Amino acid sequence: MSRAVLEVTQISATHGRGAKERQVLASTNFEISAGESIAVVGSSGAGKTTLAEIVLGLRAPATGQIKVQGQQWAAPHRIAATERRRLVQGVPQDPAAALVPRWTIRKSMANAIERLLPGHSPEQLIAQASELAHFDPALLERRPSQLSGGQAQRAALARALAVQPAVLVADEPTSALDPQTALAVSTDLLATIALSGVALLLVTHDPQLAARCTRTVRICAPDQIRFN
Repeated sequence: MSRAVLEVTQISATHGRGAKERQVLASTNFEISAGESIAVVGSSGAGKTTLAEIVLGLRAPATGQIKVQGQQWAAPHRIAATERRRLVQGVPQDPAAALVPRWTIRKSMANAIERLLPGHSPEQLIAQASELAHFDPALLERRPSQLSGGQAQRAALARALAVQPAVLVADEPTSALDPQTALAVSTDLLATIALSGVALLLVTHDPQLAARCTRTVRICAPDQIRFN
């Protein structure tokens, strides 16, 4: 196995302070290498989305450390701000959260590239990302509201891939889709990960989708984590 792209070591999270403080994520450990996918599964309230938010840098952990490409992720001064935002990208359940409603898909992707990969050709990266995400280039001039659910989710994936991240964090990316579209989108997502060499952290309630990932992290209870 190649060197881990994402290393999560004894990460935990709490909510509240003092007497009201409670643990919302038990100590969690795993690694993901390039082209691998890990599914995070467990009951509601076990901390799956909290884990995704910590890896995305949206909240700080109570304990532990994260490394991305061998660099300390939880220490902002160690990585330039632009590089931090680029290296770990999210694919949300609602693709509207990743796309600007009034902009075309092309403009959303070009804006991300210009901010996070200055000096690179947006058109070349947009074309490459669209192909990887199985997003029809003919739809690049449309706005998010003009796309179907599956098209919008592929657009969100393409936008994330356009900045050449090391890690993708997808939180229930197919739960809002009908079963047939969800299967098509998830199949394309896993194929994209294998082809692009990006590491995927996937939060899902779908056991069939989880089974198709490289490995599974099951968050069963605050102090019980096991690997399958």
